[in-house]
Formats: sequence, C-alpha cells, structure tokens
Amino acid sequence: MTVKADASLSSYPSSLKSKGEHEEAARVELEHLDPVLVKRTWRKVDRHILPIAVALYLASYIDRANIGNAKVLGLAKSLQLTSGQYNWALSIFFIGYVVFETPSNVIIRRVSPRWYIPILTVLWGLVCALFATVKTAGGLLAIRFFLGLCEAGFLPGIVYWMSCWYPRTVLGRRFGILYSTVSLTGAFGGLLATAIHALDGTHGIAGWKWIFIVEGCITAGFGLITAVFMSSYPETASFLTPDERRVVLLANEADHAQKAGESFSSKQIRSAFTDWRTWLWGLVYLTIYIPVYSVILSLPSVVTGLGYSGTRATLMACPPYGVGFFIVLTAGWTADRYGHLFYHYVAAIIVVVVALIVLMAVENLVVRYIMFFFVMFMFIPVSICWVWLNSNVAGSNKRAAAVGLVFSLGNIGGAVSGQIYRAEWAPRYVQGHAINIGCYAGALIAGTALWYSYKRDNEKRDRDAHEHVKRNKQDDLIGEDLGDLGDRHPHFRYYL
Repeated sequence: MTVKADASLSSYPSSLKSKGEHEEAARVELEHLDPVLVKRTWRKVDRHILPIAVALYLASYIDRANIGNAKVLGLAKSLQLTSGQYNWALSIFFIGYVVFETPSNVIIRRVSPRWYIPILTVLWGLVCALFATVKTAGGLLAIRFFLGLCEAGFLPGIVYWMSCWYPRTVLGRRFGILYSTVSLTGAFGGLLATAIHALDGTHGIAGWKWIFIVEGCITAGFGLITAVFMSSYPETASFLTPDERRVVLLANEADHAQKAGESFSSKQIRSAFTDWRTWLWGLVYLTIYIPVYSVILSLPSVVTGLGYSGTRATLMACPPYGVGFFIVLTAGWTADRYGHLFYHYVAAIIVVVVALIVLMAVENLVVRYIMFFFVMFMFIPVSICWVWLNSNVAGSNKRAAAVGLVFSLGNIGGAVSGQIYRAEWAPRYVQGHAINIGCYAGALIAGTALWYSYKRDNEKRDRDAHEHVKRNKQDDLIGEDLGDLGDRHPHFRYYL
C-alpha cells in the first residue's frame, strides 16, 4: 500500500534545533531519503503487518459476536435460554476484558508480541470451539467469561503493536483498514454462520454448535500461523533490509521520539495511571463502545422487529455492515489526508444520533431498515479514537499502559451493552436507541474536553518556545529524549 503521506515523511518542517552532530546527520539523512526506498519500505511493512492484524481481528470479532447468530439459529431454543440469561451471556464476556486488558498490555512490554499475541489467539480459539460442549445456561455463562478472559489482551495489544510501526500521520488508514474488519464481520460473520449451520445434524451435532467448532478451530490455526510470520518491532524485523529498517526508525523518531529498543520503565507505566487525560479517554471509549457493542450483539434480533426471522434475519443484517466497511476506510483516508481527527469524530456521532432519532420516531419498516445503514457511522469514532489516543501518548511504556487501561474502561460498556436492546422492548427498541443517544451526548462532551485541552497545551508550548508549529505536520523530534515526561515534554505537540 502506498500513500502520499508515506512518500513525504521527510518533508515536514523542523520545529526544534539539533543538539549535536549525530542528530544533525540523522536529520539530513531523513530529509534526503530516496522516495523510491521510502515507498518500497512502507509497502513492505504493510504487507507484513496489516494481514496479520486484520486476520486476527476478524477472527476475534467473529468469535465474540457469533453468539448473536447462534441465538437465532437454535442456541436459545436448545439451551432454553430466557431473555435475561442471554443478555447476561453477552455481558459477562466483557468482565474478563475489564479485568485483564490493562495487565495484559503491561505484560506485552515485557514479553515479545511475536509470541504473546499468537498464544492468546490459540487460547481463545480453543475456548470458542468448546462452546459446543455447553448444555446449560450456567455453562454458557462460564465459557463466555473465559472467552473474554483469553481474548482480552488481543485488541489493546495489536493496537499498541501497530502504533510502534507507523508514524502518527499515516495511522488513520491503517487503523481504518483494521477496524473496518468489524463491519466486515457483521456482513461476513452472518454469511459464514449461515453456511456453517448447513452442517446441522452432521455427526449428531446441532448446527449452532458447528458454528463455534469451525470458527474456533480457524482462529486457533490463525494463531499458529501468526507465530511464524509475526515480527515484534521494526528494529528486530528480519523482513526489512538495514536501509529499510532505518527508514522506519527515523520516521518514528522524528514523529514521536520513539527510540529503538526502549527499555521497560515502571515509572512511565505508572504515569499512565496518574494522567487525568487517560481517565477522560476511558470515558470517551465507554460512551462510544456501548452503542457499537449493543448494535453488533443485537442487530440480528433487532432486525426481527422489522418482520424478518431466522436465517433471513441474519442475512438482512449483513448489507448495513457492508456499507460500514467502506465508511470506515474512507474516514481513515480522509483522516490521514486532511487531519482534523476531532472533526471526523464529531461529524460521525451526529450522523448516528440523527439515525437513532429517526428509528425512534418512524414506524415505516423500509425507512427504519435504511436508517441502520447510517447507524454504521458508529464505527468511525472508534477507529478515529485509536489514532487519536495512540498519537497523543508519548513513550512506549506509557502508551502500552494507557491503551490497556482505556480499553479496559471502554469495555465496561461492553458489559452494559448486552442490556441495551432487551427483548421486552421489541420490536421498536425505543428505550435502547434512547440510551445510545445519551451515550453519544456524553461522548461529544468528553471528546470536546480532550480536544480543547490538547489545543490549549499546543498553543501554550508554542508561545513558550516562541514558535508556531503547523498543526498537520510532524515535529522533528530526532535526537530528543522525552524521558519520563513523555507527551508532557515542552517539545511534544499533540495531534488534533
């Protein structure tokens, strides 16, 4: 993949003076890198990073959301689930997430991602396959909890891992590609579940059980393959030549002062917990994740309120997700091209809120179904926030801990989301839509507070340094040691 920003990494103006001959030499090298080499390097990085991230994320979302398809294809009837038991099965999954995501991302700083992420993948794949052994509602609750526990470290780990490879100005498209997998899951997951359900009765096994067996085994296989091809960090990547490795390292150092081989620092880890912005980010993630998870987990059931049932309900939930796939990719491209992450965030939320209001007010089934296509804009704030958060937490130790903590707080929303579209609120689910509108109101307030604080700090640092830094360009941080200050360092500029 070639993007304009990649080819022009060396064109950003310097806002800092060099501190020595080594730094000056590195700066000159960055400014005079062969554009052909730069393009070739980032294409190679994309070929090795994105397929792994996308394949595993696709598997993780299918494995966590397949219970929605399994429900309408026989699980609820087979286990004689009440609506309350099913909602708790959705929610308990995220308790494991909340418990383990933060320590997991601290562990990944100690352990090589190349081994840690594949091990997690194999474990949750095997647990997914074991759903076929469940015979009671209690067993379903137990195995959903352990699935969440095993899968918890994956998403914050993969997001942190990718942020170690790419400069901030090209993360939008990469995270857009990754998160578009979620919407693709909604379309592909329903089709895959329907196809696997055709095995119903084979070897005396119910079709809904085959869904978990097949999808779990595929995931475990992905994990084994990943262990062979995954590279932890740019400085240890065997697929890069020394010159290509230098391109990646220089680009990341100039962008956010990331140094090769940064050592583990407990002090920097702790700084993530004492930074008030980390907790505000947690509120942002909480309020944007509740609507996303509630729709993903419940859309097949909500579509039944439009007059569809069974396999047809599962299939009718697919087209909106297909549109969501292209929406997220487009937002990632425009974020890299034009910047203004906050404006992307606000615009997408407004579109979703309007669609939810229409769903509450209108009874025409065709109009309500069309509104679900606009609800898919809910994916944009999440992918934009991945870029925004990782771009504004400097220091690999603090960033790893902050991402883990923020994702943990956000997944409290996952535990709540299973209660949003309750069976007794069918078929219009007005109360569920109203709750999600309230969440987005909170997201707008918290996001605006973050944006204003970043903007204010950038302006203050510019004034203190007697300089003006263009907002959509990189600062030159080559040779700069941000130390324990990280993003609080006066030379660091927040990405808006």
